[in-house]
Amino acid sequence: MPEIKAPSQEQRKKIKLGNTVILFIILVVLFALFSYVGRPFFLSVLNLVPMLNNLSFIGIVAAVLTMVMITGEIDFSIGGNIGLTAVLVAFLLDKGLPGGVVVILALCAGALMGAFNGFIVTMIGVNSMIATIGTMFVWRGIGYTLSNGESMLAMNPVIDYIGRGFLFKVIPFPIVIFIVIFAITYVVMNLSKWGRRIYAVGTNPMASYLSGINVKKIKFINFLFSGITASLGGLILTSLSAVGMPQHGQGLELVVISSIVLGGTALSGGRGEILGTLAGTLILGILYNFLTIMNVYYYYVQIVQGAILVLVVSTYEIRQSRAVKRA
Repeated sequence: MPEIKAPSQEQRKKIKLGNTVILFIILVVLFALFSYVGRPFFLSVLNLVPMLNNLSFIGIVAAVLTMVMITGEIDFSIGGNIGLTAVLVAFLLDKGLPGGVVVILALCAGALMGAFNGFIVTMIGVNSMIATIGTMFVWRGIGYTLSNGESMLAMNPVIDYIGRGFLFKVIPFPIVIFIVIFAITYVVMNLSKWGRRIYAVGTNPMASYLSGINVKKIKFINFLFSGITASLGGLILTSLSAVGMPQHGQGLELVVISSIVLGGTALSGGRGEILGTLAGTLILGILYNFLTIMNVYYYYVQIVQGAILVLVVSTYEIRQSRAVKRA
């Protein structure tokens, strides 16, 4: 029986590029189709700005979580992080703290949540899925405790600007953050030594360790930044709604992970692309927006999203399998 070899680095790059190109083609086709069918409302400013704002906090979280997943780990606690951040922001504002201080404290809280996840996964050795599902409930439980299960007003000029402000009075500020985060993660993953180490850890952790890479450090720092960006997403969501609710972000972890997997990131690690995550986030976002403005019931929306996810991921696996057989 002939030996089956894994595809070379060049072949893997071609597969990633091909998958990403396909996703952006699908994105363009869907956008053109939705613009025609949903005219005139789909292309109106009243629809596009809120849609891009909603996409922004999902994309911000997805960009960094992609790095976590490429190392072969996962973070299900992001929804709980967002809910706790929302409540914490409203709670601190109610205590009279300045908006700028509240933002810093919220991001620090996100860093602590991410660091805690990283610690129990890398130092204690708990499976990341089990660990982060557990902390998801812990973070949300703390949020319910702080707020007594009630919504709290979160109105402050600084907080308002994060979600509803405009740069140069034209570009929504959440979109600016979204672009900056994706640009940074793209540079890190494609042009830096750290990015190459992330891919190496996800492909073969033991070989990476034996070659001198600090596997635990890389995974820990990725979890740390995942916590920070989840809190940043929570700040944006709180600003958009003007209230802090422990329910904020509920179920959002599945939307974010779906966007990442749709973008070509393997749950087993070692494979993924930031631009793919960008395309996956935009596809699911405009799909959900279009179906919503067409008054399609939410459970039908879930069926369509799930079907697209299964179809695209199946296509990736078939192409990957063929590449392995040709190697």
